[in-house]
Amino acid sequence: MAARKGPKSYVVWVGRQTGIFSTWDECSRQVKGYPKARYKSFPSREEAEAAFAKGPGSAAPAKRPKASGETGARAKTQGTANGATRPRQGAPARDEPGQRFDTEIYCDGACEPNPGDAGSGMAVYRQGALAELWYGLHNPQGTNNTAELNAFHQALRVAEQEIARGASVRIHCDSTYTINAITKWAGGWKKRGWKKADGQAIKNPEIIQPTHALFERLKAKVAIAHVKGHAGVEGNELADRMAMYGADQQEREFTRYQGSHAVAEVLKLKRG
Repeated sequence: MAARKGPKSYVVWVGRQTGIFSTWDECSRQVKGYPKARYKSFPSREEAEAAFAKGPGSAAPAKRPKASGETGARAKTQGTANGATRPRQGAPARDEPGQRFDTEIYCDGACEPNPGDAGSGMAVYRQGALAELWYGLHNPQGTNNTAELNAFHQALRVAEQEIARGASVRIHCDSTYTINAITKWAGGWKKRGWKKADGQAIKNPEIIQPTHALFERLKAKVAIAHVKGHAGVEGNELADRMAMYGADQQEREFTRYQGSHAVAEVLKLKRG
């Protein structure tokens, strides 16, 4: 008689949370809607562990999500008690393939018209589950850029709190301008007295200066990833909806959303 096969195990190399999962439901929560997720099922736990250790290789159908924002050497990582990885001090954090983060933060800004009513939003995931939604920072004469910068600043503030409690953190932002302004360009602007190379003063210094200062304190401990906007990525869609909600409600403070956290319900929130 043939030996009975054990239950399948599922490996997630790239997703909201990476690792080995014992059920498809657990696995699907990490990869559904996640850009270029990498995952595969294996007939045994032992095979799954071996495959996870080797990395995705040719087993996965897609590449890992694009990471951007940091320069310099790739950070070495060290394990934490729950299997997460955290960058060592002294090097910028990187979004490595297969790396697992305790906390994933999605931030976004919205403005309609541009310039016009602007708002910022954020979705916070802990251990792969949606934990918090935030909205606000309404500006009746804002722009897309100010809304995105404000959202990124708030994401860094939450990241600082998460890091303080020992969590590894990744921030997802769909604004290339925001990521580059804070993680690449601001250093040069600061050296020139917050001016561009042509001598002109930068725009939005009241947001960029404190945001860059916060990033400089955290950059070795937080990974920054670019996520494609309006592409069906759950966290990005929720942050976008919160940003629009903040503008609609004309909420000046950055406020925790107290309504239903059911994704379908939040995504029903429309302008007007």
